[in-house]
Amino acid sequence: MYEADDTSDGRYLVFTLGTDDFALDAGIVRELLRPPGLTRVPGAPAALAGLANLRGAALPVLDLRRVVRPDLEPATEPTRVVVADAGEPVGLMVDRIVAFSGGTQSVEGEGPARSRRLDLSNGSGNARVLDLPALIAGSFPHRAATSAAAGIRPARDGAAGEVETDRVALVTFTVAGRAYAFPLERVAEVMALPPDVVPVPRAGSAALGIVARRGGVLPLLSLSGLLGLAAPTTGTDARIVVARLGGTETGLVVDALGPILRLAPDAVDPVPSVLSRGGTTTIDAICRVNAGGALVSVLSADRLLEGTTVAAFPARTSDARTIAAEAGGALEQVVIFDVAGESYGVPVGAVREVLRVPATMTRLPRSPDLVVGAIDVRGTVLAVVDQRRRFGLPPGEPGPRRRIVVLEAGGTRAGLLVDGVSRMLRLEAAAIRPMPDFSGDAGNPVDRVATLNDGKLLPIVDAAALLAGTERSVRAATKRPRGRETGAHPAT
Repeated sequence: MYEADDTSDGRYLVFTLGTDDFALDAGIVRELLRPPGLTRVPGAPAALAGLANLRGAALPVLDLRRVVRPDLEPATEPTRVVVADAGEPVGLMVDRIVAFSGGTQSVEGEGPARSRRLDLSNGSGNARVLDLPALIAGSFPHRAATSAAAGIRPARDGAAGEVETDRVALVTFTVAGRAYAFPLERVAEVMALPPDVVPVPRAGSAALGIVARRGGVLPLLSLSGLLGLAAPTTGTDARIVVARLGGTETGLVVDALGPILRLAPDAVDPVPSVLSRGGTTTIDAICRVNAGGALVSVLSADRLLEGTTVAAFPARTSDARTIAAEAGGALEQVVIFDVAGESYGVPVGAVREVLRVPATMTRLPRSPDLVVGAIDVRGTVLAVVDQRRRFGLPPGEPGPRRRIVVLEAGGTRAGLLVDGVSRMLRLEAAAIRPMPDFSGDAGNPVDRVATLNDGKLLPIVDAAALLAGTERSVRAATKRPRGRETGAHPAT
């Protein structure tokens, strides 16, 4: 806080917001950046423009126009981001940098309305001196008094990462119209099929080539070719399942990604012995998914390449480090979903299934707009929440990429309507940090952020907090009477 008679001399960074000049004590200025790419934070106050990657760390970036001059429209794009020390690094978007200048500081006004002015030493005018801690405290009243400690934030009660140990977790996919699966622990990630696959001559009929991945290369095999089925497809739904085969990571191209299943042990049966006479089979088990008789074959990651002309690739050093890190519990697996052009991760332990959006959903009477309807999931009625509306965004357009992510945490289960589910990914613990505490809401569902290998930031959603917040939003909205009737409506 300022003393009433405070005057001082020093160095200041002078910048403009609109037509006015402002100044910051140069002692708290760490660096100047060109405006970086920003990752939006759902539910954050307008003052938080987003997060930027600053050498692997998530930097909260504030729009100073919205903090200091909310009456100003953003007439021009900001030209610089000032990185300042406010107990932790924070970025400040400004219109233009004027100079580093000396000057004499004085106090104007009395009481809460008082402010500090800086008379510039070069005689070019004066500027308002900003008290950065006070500005942040006023714009983010829910922000913790002290910064969160470095490292991974402890999970909340009923955390999303809690895994049911009595269930068998499987990643399913389709190949030539048939359903197959790998145990979840054998899948490193699921990724989209890139357009630039480099073929390898004389590598075998099932070998598709190699693609770039994390500073190295990933061998690609056609799972359809390995299983002796129909020719592989490369449609828009095609995915690469990165599985560990023979001690190394290998990409298996499948026609489409299916749901993540968590089945009771008695729903998993061994392969009938009559089918494995005369040798081994690439199928480890057969799973009964529902009472309707749907079956999924669980592939053996250890025997998949046996009897083929494809040899296991030797493990790269980076693969060996990844496998060793996983054995030491240093990796976390997340499912990545997209909402309004932004990607978010949710711990795989909270994801029960990923479903296609049905043609119609049943509207619930007196339900708020964010509940788009209900669906039947193997005899259980599940409410479906539009995640765009939940994040305060306008609704999206129907499309083939839209999915329903079924989450369960803290005793609550719901389906989240999202714009797409792109992949699964294993994140190193060292790449995950607590979310900078500028959300403005203690119940904000994004509690951590990961720095990906390409430099992008991935907000990680706490499923328990997301579902609890959604439940609160639904209860608040249903207090307002609505005149909806129950009936089947097209999925939106």
